[in-house]
Amino acid sequence: MDTNTVAAAREGAPQAPRLGFLQRLVGIYFEPKKTFEDLERKRSWVGMFLIVAVLVTGANFALVLRIDPETMLRKGIERNPFTKKMSEEQKDQIVARSKGSFQRYSQVIFAPVAVLVVYLVAAGVLLLVFVLMGASLTFKSSLAVTVWGLGAPAAIHLLLASVLVLVKDPDTIDVFNVVNNVASDPSIAVDEREHAVLHSLLDSLDVFSLWAVYLLATGFSTISRGLVTPRKAAGAVLIPWALYVAGKAGLAAVFS
Repeated sequence: MDTNTVAAAREGAPQAPRLGFLQRLVGIYFEPKKTFEDLERKRSWVGMFLIVAVLVTGANFALVLRIDPETMLRKGIERNPFTKKMSEEQKDQIVARSKGSFQRYSQVIFAPVAVLVVYLVAAGVLLLVFVLMGASLTFKSSLAVTVWGLGAPAAIHLLLASVLVLVKDPDTIDVFNVVNNVASDPSIAVDEREHAVLHSLLDSLDVFSLWAVYLLATGFSTISRGLVTPRKAAGAVLIPWALYVAGKAGLAAVFS
């Protein structure tokens, strides 16, 4: 059956009733294809983004509650590839310049903004990939699939991270990225300082990341109206993901 036949069949088929937001939210976990089919009709994404924004704000606020500002800053400096090799004097200068309420809560304030930027960039990149494959998509449809595809795993990841941050020993809490407090990838078996590149690669094999790849592939295949098969959609999603993983590993190699 060619694509014109598929499109005609879709137009002639009776339309399923639109889902409410709560139905979409439940469906993205249990019936993702049905949710993406509904997104094809109404490309809304703000509700899912607000859930992630609230959760990422709460998770980072939990960090502020559990760890004093100077310790948090020093831990962040040690994990940041651009600052961890600085001299102790340079690190002390950063800490001295960063004292104050704004600096303490800046991670909380800017976390939702960072998430939105990631979603916008990812939607643009994925739109380009799928348009080059012949799919007729708009940025709004790409953004809707991206937010729901990335947001559903992120919501669970952030909930788990918030709980763990509140119950873990403060000395063992990772402040550089709050979700790193959830042991959901095999990198925990490798010492980051001794094997930085391997640690970075294994860190990317996160169950939540793989879940997001599956949801994105399902979503873009669904809204492409039969032009992109699920297998091809998975390959298209894996291309930018693999480039991101390679870039992250490259940075680890340079700054290790």
